[in-house]
Amino acid sequence: MVSRTDTLKILLFILLFSTLKYKAQDYSFFPETIKKTAEYSNRGELSGAMNYNINALGKYKKLNDKENIATVYINISYLLFLLNKTDEGLKYLDLAKEEMKGLKNPLLEARLYNEYAKISTRLSLTEQSNLEFDKAIRYALKVPDEKQKNYLLFYSYTWKRLNFLNKKDSLISLEKKSLKYMPSGITYTKIADRFIQDGKHLDSADYYLKKARIAPDSNIVAVRGLIWFSYGNLYNVQKDHKKALEYYLKSLQTFEKIKFKAQIRKSFDSLSSTYDYLNDHQNANLYFKKYKLINDTIKKDEKKAVNIVVERLMLAKEREEKNKRNYLYFFIFIIVGFSVTAFYVVRRKYQKKQKQKNELIQEMTSETDQLKKKVGGSYREIIQLAESRSPFFLTRFKQVYPEFCEKLILHCPELSEHDIKFCAYIKLNLTNKEIVLFENITVRGVETKKYRLKKKLNLSADTDLNKWLMEL
Repeated sequence: MVSRTDTLKILLFILLFSTLKYKAQDYSFFPETIKKTAEYSNRGELSGAMNYNINALGKYKKLNDKENIATVYINISYLLFLLNKTDEGLKYLDLAKEEMKGLKNPLLEARLYNEYAKISTRLSLTEQSNLEFDKAIRYALKVPDEKQKNYLLFYSYTWKRLNFLNKKDSLISLEKKSLKYMPSGITYTKIADRFIQDGKHLDSADYYLKKARIAPDSNIVAVRGLIWFSYGNLYNVQKDHKKALEYYLKSLQTFEKIKFKAQIRKSFDSLSSTYDYLNDHQNANLYFKKYKLINDTIKKDEKKAVNIVVERLMLAKEREEKNKRNYLYFFIFIIVGFSVTAFYVVRRKYQKKQKQKNELIQEMTSETDQLKKKVGGSYREIIQLAESRSPFFLTRFKQVYPEFCEKLILHCPELSEHDIKFCAYIKLNLTNKEIVLFENITVRGVETKKYRLKKKLNLSADTDLNKWLMEL
């Protein structure tokens, strides 16, 4: 009988053989600026990639070449994303979108919405991200070049899977779609991570990491770093902390080469924990301080980016409402004018048109009211941020309820950010059960927190905390 381990070895041998038909990652089928940008970034030469695109941008602006100007703007946004400069990346995508007006280029559209979606994913705007990925996929399917189309679809599905980490069936489905278009080290590594996180079937994790190491994109610096990092996680779960340390240091060196802040942060955190396991508390503290420093920087950048995204969404809603209103006024004008003219022709015809006008006004007014409700739907947005445990929950709450927060702090300046967050839950009329889910504590823990909060606010014993906060 063939054991599970033997089966995995056989499958690995088949993979090793079959992968030979794939060349190392290349972008020769893309336009020159995309190809060069990818080659630079895959080698970790982000400054070289940026300089190349800035020079190209100057050249294309002189030629007024809108297609290539838009391409370069998207390239720059892609590079800024790697550098964790999300807010600047958004601005370049908006510039690209402006240049693309009137152009019918599915390659540009697919790349544009992929980059928008990646940023939304990073900012925990999952619903927005999925809509943007779906739009990117629709455009990718219209790309006539088969190799370009396959790469764009691989790219979309690989990134979209990050929005479904807690939905296993959807996650596996997206991984299959991604691998259909390219056997990628990124996808194999993420499959391995799932086994490592569960702490079960670690032989399967090792199997997928071996697949990742021979995938066509394994020569890309960032992918190589992800593979080393996952090996570190695997060895930590296996209690081989010295081996884990070795791979974490390799991954950190790789990520620092390309200034991949998000992964550098993860590496610092893992190194701190691993040094603790090895009783090297000096290095554990050193890497914890590094982690805290870069974490604060990233959060500050992400806060700026979230504000930009929220403003963009609100402006888009306002424009949509304005267009609907203009559309409504236009039809009212036409219908009223036609009705007045028809009045002198025949009374019956006038009455019929008048009825149509009133029905249309009612329909359009209803649509406008719905749009107003959507624009004012901040409450739903805040609840979604709370449900996803987003670090931007409290920031957004303060933006929507500034007077409440000011009165609360004025009443008790000693309140911590966590106290204010708890008051926000109560202000949003959340139940104890909902707070339990959002804070990952027990019902007793919620009640204890409310009791302490009541004392901190210096409220009398007969004062209802919930009612007091709701009326503040």
